[in-house]
Amino acid sequence: MTLADHLQRLGLSLPQARPTVLLAGTTGEIDRLYPMLDAVLRQRPAYRLALAADHPEIPALRRRYPHELVLPLPNAFGARRWLRRLETVLIVGHMPNGPSAGVDAIPVVDASPEALLERLPRRDIAVVPVPAGTFLIDLLGGRRIGSIADLAMRLGNPQTVVCLGNGPSSEDPRLAAYGGATLFRVNWNWRGRDWMTAPDVVFTADPDLPGAHGRRPIIVFPRAALGRPILMRHAMALRPPSAGYAFLDGFAPPLADLASPVIPTNGALMIAVATALRPERIVIAGMDLYSHPEGRYPGDTAAQDGYSREHDATTDLALIRKSLRAFEGEAVILSDNLRLALAGHPENGA
Repeated sequence: MTLADHLQRLGLSLPQARPTVLLAGTTGEIDRLYPMLDAVLRQRPAYRLALAADHPEIPALRRRYPHELVLPLPNAFGARRWLRRLETVLIVGHMPNGPSAGVDAIPVVDASPEALLERLPRRDIAVVPVPAGTFLIDLLGGRRIGSIADLAMRLGNPQTVVCLGNGPSSEDPRLAAYGGATLFRVNWNWRGRDWMTAPDVVFTADPDLPGAHGRRPIIVFPRAALGRPILMRHAMALRPPSAGYAFLDGFAPPLADLASPVIPTNGALMIAVATALRPERIVIAGMDLYSHPEGRYPGDTAAQDGYSREHDATTDLALIRKSLRAFEGEAVILSDNLRLALAGHPENGA
């Protein structure tokens, strides 16, 4: 178990509080109930889902549910504080120190879509307060990038930009021909794959820390409310974004609607930024719309496919199509699913 997991069991280093539905139990129980909970929460977007299990099961659950919040169950003496800090409003399953630790709970055997919807009244999505300032982040290294022009200057006005999502086509051997191009990547899943692992820019909303050694890329977040707390963790771990950072909701004019309950994925935003830089060429791979026959990620068939509740294919394709139509350079798309979807094939989400 990592240090971060130990801290989270104690109720420390937890993500920002938000009305949370907790699915707690064994891996088998979580796998069985997850599809139902996912479907219910698509009707209740104001609530966050968290998965919790005994710590030996955490690594496998994180591989299977890479876009969900997966936490180790708390120590018995700190369960109430743990639930309070997450702002848990409902538990589905069981806690090790009692059925609910003071929070409304539905036992596994009684869980049904009707029971869940009844206990989760509709509510507005809360406006998350943005932590004040970036002084510590800037002091320890890095500087905020406030516009496309600023980003272009920081990157040296690139002529070719390679945009890699995390799908299996991100390791298309044809990408080797673009080894000297400016490289954009999404999240941190690619680390350890030994393939194009020195990006210039990473688009993410994940709390994962950048590597302790090696190249420090520019980090781009969709929203300041998401990015600032994560960057503070980077700074406190002495891994500040020395190359710089950006919050896309602060760019003017905006590249996308980032205030809606459903927003484009980091992959779609990556393409929008790449085209806005106006290079001579962009190369797109790894954007497989979560429907590649080899799975969600290269070499990983266990991860749950499909879009998370904050994203969908229609929103992604609309932004990518708009960005590419306005792009005057050459667009090389190595992701077959994306190319077919943009061309209007109905089985590919267009």
